[in-house]
Amino acid sequence: MPIDLASFRAVNGLAGRSDALDAVFIFLATYLIFVMTALVAAYVVFAWKTSHFEGRVENLAHALWAAILAILVQIPFAYFWFRARPFAALEDVVKLVDRMPGEKSFPSAHASLAFAIAGAIALRNRAWGRALLACAALVAFGRVAAGVHYPSDVVGGAIVGLLAALAAAPVKKGIEPYLEFLPVFRRYKRRDA
Repeated sequence: MPIDLASFRAVNGLAGRSDALDAVFIFLATYLIFVMTALVAAYVVFAWKTSHFEGRVENLAHALWAAILAILVQIPFAYFWFRARPFAALEDVVKLVDRMPGEKSFPSAHASLAFAIAGAIALRNRAWGRALLACAALVAFGRVAAGVHYPSDVVGGAIVGLLAALAAAPVKKGIEPYLEFLPVFRRYKRRDA
């Protein structure tokens, strides 16, 4: 049995045993990405009226651009290399999240998006970045546990997301001149976020 299939079976085998554990997997697979978005918003808001605010808004722009890039990069995979989702291709898969069988599996869009956001923030702020990268890893794990992705799908998504974060890094410097037009940024001296 290939390692991808064996690891999928091991992780997905945890699902369906307990309603409480299934609820955790559903949360990780479906809703944690929204918590990550709220954390990024909090990352910016907590710096309001401080010298860090401008840098944090730049980081937010970087994260948004990285997320857009990640989604745009992973979409063509469905046309060039379609891989059916595990619950559509295998028997005895516990499917916890409602997805259509005809949707692509590789790479995971959730993992791409989560790692793009986390990677973008991690490039500028280690503490917040570590927390967001941990959340992104939990999103990826949840997608496998929920039966909608193979481990290689979420690893591929993580690679796409992290590369998108690196590719989007120059956006942070490109937005600085535009922020100078806003009074809130002129009021506080710039420091690194």
